[in-house]
Amino acid sequence: MNLLNKVKQGMLDRTKAIKEISSDVTELTKAKIALSKDLGRVDELYYILGKELYTAYEENPTMDLAQNVSSAVIELESTLERINEYGLKIESLKGIIKCSNCDHEVDVDAKYCSNCGNKIAAVLLKKIPTEVPVETPIPEESTPPICEENVDQVQKPE
Repeated sequence: MNLLNKVKQGMLDRTKAIKEISSDVTELTKAKIALSKDLGRVDELYYILGKELYTAYEENPTMDLAQNVSSAVIELESTLERINEYGLKIESLKGIIKCSNCDHEVDVDAKYCSNCGNKIAAVLLKKIPTEVPVETPIPEESTPPICEENVDQVQKPE
């Protein structure tokens, strides 16, 4: 019976290890999905910001544009900050960090960069939400961003 208990314990240990690995993979996937959504949102915000600026300029070329775009700029800044945090979380889940001096990837446990010799500062990651926060809806009349193929079709102000 002792042999069977050892086999059973070995199987339980392996099951725990597999569960931890799959949990890390799940967290990594969630972070990558959230990162992708935020990158898409940044593109949308750049488009909205540009459209608002241009519309305001068309209506009154001398007006102060800061009032019209402040909320989009604030959301853009917070989205860019979340993108940076997701990148750090992904690196952490992969077991790597980047040297602050040369941007070389080093092991999370390294004390010095293998590329430049810089001392690696301990990086403490706060809990990063994997759910993407609700953003400001894009106005329905908005059109997709201009791509290089149809640049010639854009009407320029006269």
